Amino acid sequence: MPRAANLEARHRILDAAHRLFYTSGLNAVSMDSVAAAAGMKKANLFHYYPTKESLELAVLDHAAASMNERIARVARHSYDPIGAIQRIFEEAAGIMRQSHCSGGCFFGNLAQETADGNEKIRQKVAEHLHAWTTELAAFLERWRRTGYFREDFQPQVAAQAILSLLEGALLFCKASKSPEPVDSAKHLAVAYLEAIRA
Repeated sequence: MPRAANLEARHRILDAAHRLFYTSGLNAVSMDSVAAAAGMKKANLFHYYPTKESLELAVLDHAAASMNERIARVARHSYDPIGAIQRIFEEAAGIMRQSHCSGGCFFGNLAQETADGNEKIRQKVAEHLHAWTTELAAFLERWRRTGYFREDFQPQVAAQAILSLLEGALLFCKASKSPEPVDSAKHLAVAYLEAIRA
């Protein structure tokens, strides 16, 4: 039973910290506010995460799970690679419309906030971005090998460009309070992939 309680407490902390970091950023959130949001004493929070940085790094891994699943869904798409990429942008646009163009990408937000000031967080964000790029590139490479894309198609370059388009579009959405940038980015990504088809 202690193991289950331990796991439940960790999830509660990570969920609470993720919500706070997402809405307010890392620097504005204290361990006191995380403990309160998780419904526990600060001393108990420090039992699980002895420093704020250890909590921040754990939250990044925790938050990456949903994006990992989204990329995995794309990788399982066995009949329409361009449609799969299109759906990534459509899901993002749907989330932005639902949130009235606030929030954006948790990882993009943290990259903006911490890239020049916290090397460990920067490395962790970069690690997840690299993993998603690699997974997406492998998916596109499988389709290149089947002959769907031209022989000179560069999946790694395309994957990095697609994710960069998405991240930039989400930032643009937040600034303009309009989901149109994600739609525009989708059309550009799809047009490129259509142009490189064999």
